[in-house]
Amino acid sequence: MLLRRTFLALSLFGLMLSTASAQVKFERKIQEGSTHATDVTSRTEQKLTIAGMEIDTSSDSKINVKVVVGKRDDAGNLRVQEKITSMLISSKVMGSEYVFDSSNPDKVSGSTLEMMRPLHKALCRRTTTTVYDKENKVSQVEDDQDVLNDLPDEVRKLVQGQFDAETTKKKANEELEKFPTDPVNKGDTWERTTKLNLGAGQVMTVATRYTYEGEIEKDGRKLEKITSKVLTVDFALEPGSPLPFTVKESALKPAETKGELLFDRKLGQTVLSNSSIKIVGDMTFVINGQELPTKLDLKMENEVETKQ
Repeated sequence: MLLRRTFLALSLFGLMLSTASAQVKFERKIQEGSTHATDVTSRTEQKLTIAGMEIDTSSDSKINVKVVVGKRDDAGNLRVQEKITSMLISSKVMGSEYVFDSSNPDKVSGSTLEMMRPLHKALCRRTTTTVYDKENKVSQVEDDQDVLNDLPDEVRKLVQGQFDAETTKKKANEELEKFPTDPVNKGDTWERTTKLNLGAGQVMTVATRYTYEGEIEKDGRKLEKITSKVLTVDFALEPGSPLPFTVKESALKPAETKGELLFDRKLGQTVLSNSSIKIVGDMTFVINGQELPTKLDLKMENEVETKQ
């Protein structure tokens, strides 16, 4: 009996050790004095049917960003600069195509979206500095120039919410809080709710479930794999939106959703993330007091890769 109890105790102790060793803590690190590049690729396809009229839009973009990390000051603050080194955008609205290529930024077309060219040129000129405190939380976001200054009024009204300093800081901290603070085991899940600023006062609230899938090996290094699935989406217009309508009802849902994050614990950062979501559903817009039944079919794909 004593041997049996001893064996049981040893087995339980071994299980505890196994469980403890399998735990992973996602500790974010910022490599002082380092420089790296980030590639951001996205694609959006949307079909909006308003009172029976279809409006098709699509957009593809490829953006390369150079990231330069400074040194912490005496107070523990760390400044990280980001500057776009290349940008390629192709958008279509009801058959009208607009292309912006940072290698030839002044090449224009007859598209109705040409009003966006000054914005894209300004984005390629600016440098954004994110200030992290000693706890690696974002305390401030600075731009070396105001990209809104030289924009036409109609464009400024559409995009100004996306360049609000406090909104940008909040979004950056939400990204940092994507990972749990406590250690996790393979199979553990957690949920986060974020708000996506789509411009012109349009806000999409997204609830996402994340699952830790364990360690994998990719290109000769060990990475932690996390998958994601969007649970709910909600669309709303903020007060003061420049759009000529309001939203009375919104019943959207994620029809297809998948995502993956690869985290390098040695570097303390996400080195690759991708996501794909299809959102469908009914909405009711109100224009000049008239209710317009609306159907949305939206697909968004995004990939971010960090290259050391």
